[in-house]
Amino acid sequence: MFHNFRLDQKAIPANLIRNTINWLESLGYSSSGILDNTAIHPEALKDDDQRFTYRQRINLIENILDTGSSAGFWLDRPQQTEIKDYGLLGYAMMSCENLEQAVHIAVKYHRMAGAMYSLQFVTEGDDAVLRLDHLMAGGLVGQYLVEELFIGMPLLISQLLGEESQPKEIRLNYPAPPYADRYEEVFACPVYFGMPFCEYRFSGELLDKELSKADPNIARVCEDSCRNLLNQMEIEQGLVSQICHILLSQPGNFPSLDLIAGRLHIGTRTLRRRLQQLGTSYQQILDDVRHELATEYLLNTDLAVHEVSDLLGFSESTNFRRAFLKWSGESPYQCRKRHLQGIPAKRLTTRIN
Repeated sequence: MFHNFRLDQKAIPANLIRNTINWLESLGYSSSGILDNTAIHPEALKDDDQRFTYRQRINLIENILDTGSSAGFWLDRPQQTEIKDYGLLGYAMMSCENLEQAVHIAVKYHRMAGAMYSLQFVTEGDDAVLRLDHLMAGGLVGQYLVEELFIGMPLLISQLLGEESQPKEIRLNYPAPPYADRYEEVFACPVYFGMPFCEYRFSGELLDKELSKADPNIARVCEDSCRNLLNQMEIEQGLVSQICHILLSQPGNFPSLDLIAGRLHIGTRTLRRRLQQLGTSYQQILDDVRHELATEYLLNTDLAVHEVSDLLGFSESTNFRRAFLKWSGESPYQCRKRHLQGIPAKRLTTRIN
């Protein structure tokens, strides 16, 4: 529950979006169509210091999936992303003594690269395992995120080692799609569906290999910088979390922005500015909280729609129904009926406000 609050954090590097656009343009697609409803401006993509929100990237991926291309067409995407594209994190990895150290750095600071999942590293027998969990998007968008990373992984490891590397095995935690036979051709290894986790497995023997550009001094400086930047990201995101906790402490009696600022011991203008810098607003956070609470009440209680409306502080049930339709693309009645019938939620483009 309450998984949407981070969506407005600006964490996606411009070059990640730019590489995707370049690939799609090479297939004949218009960048204007791909960027529709994302609030991403082409000029902004030229600035490597620019970052975009998770919400914008989800919108972008949804547009990609709506292009009408053949199912699973992204499996044919060339391996384009290089270590240097990860900026400071990439240099920290390249400067490590061996591959194992580089993998640990990647796992520790992967959020700096705009990762929309948690990343773990374990060893099992002779296998080195990169494991994905807690994706910020589900369904086909989540599948795209996993496969995009795994497709690019051989190139990244090969660049670190200075020699070609391929996975031993790919494990995916979703059912096999109709085009499942293409996966082993793409990854050149066994691919298993319906597994507990999404995992990229490669030979554990590679972990002790020295990296071609190892430099302990540069590695230390880069990791210190990565640590400082990640700390700053966590501090900024902590502000949104604090506001969410305040809102959830008294659902139905949501305080104004002025009262929230007072609870946080900062000025209203300062709070508004800091939220704007994070790519969000108090209204967006409040809408996300109300949406999640509404969904929870509708799916897991017998409360009537007008009672849910009252609990969420709406003066009129009509206003609640209108707001819920905006948030989810369906009415409260349709949401509850779909859930009772066991029908999955339809995919809805996340709105940019």
